[in-house]
Amino acid sequence: MALKTPKHHALIAIAFAAALTASASARPFDEVSNKSAENPLASYQSVYIAPVQVDLGDDVRRDIRDLRSPRPVTEIDQGRRAERLQRDLTRAFDKKFTLAEAPGEGILTVEATLTGLRSTRPTLAELDVNSQTDFGNSIYAGGADYAVRLIEEDDVLVEIEERDQTFLNDGRPRIGLWQDADRSSRRFSSRLARYVKNN
Repeated sequence: MALKTPKHHALIAIAFAAALTASASARPFDEVSNKSAENPLASYQSVYIAPVQVDLGDDVRRDIRDLRSPRPVTEIDQGRRAERLQRDLTRAFDKKFTLAEAPGEGILTVEATLTGLRSTRPTLAELDVNSQTDFGNSIYAGGADYAVRLIEEDDVLVEIEERDQTFLNDGRPRIGLWQDADRSSRRFSSRLARYVKNN
């Protein structure tokens, strides 16, 4: 049996990396639904970022005694996370497109909704319900969920859903209340802008 040389191992590693890259590019988000293929997304020169919405559903009505259910999020925190996503989307798309001030013909509109928010530390709503919660020693793997529609006027071109969850074993220190969610917002915005530019 032939011995595998370092060069052979390097070729295997390159092939494996290429396979992972191909898989990631083939499935950039958890769910992508193409509604219309008349105009490639990349053909749009101007993009309008619609005001970000928040729809957490039952996530805001958590029974504080049930540790398996989502932690509650105040309306103030929801608004701040929506503003954060709005800024991140604006910055990401501004690098690749001309930003429009309003939707219209020939303009791609990005309609984003935050559908899930998971904090890194106890939320303000949680502390209001239970003042005994230990903020300093309560650390969670946070993240956020997104639903996006890419639209030209009334024509829905693409619908995207993404659940972005972190893990406590990723080696990152968790200090800020919304640290993971904010990092997710930046990452998701960059990925979305790149997806539109490349498709």
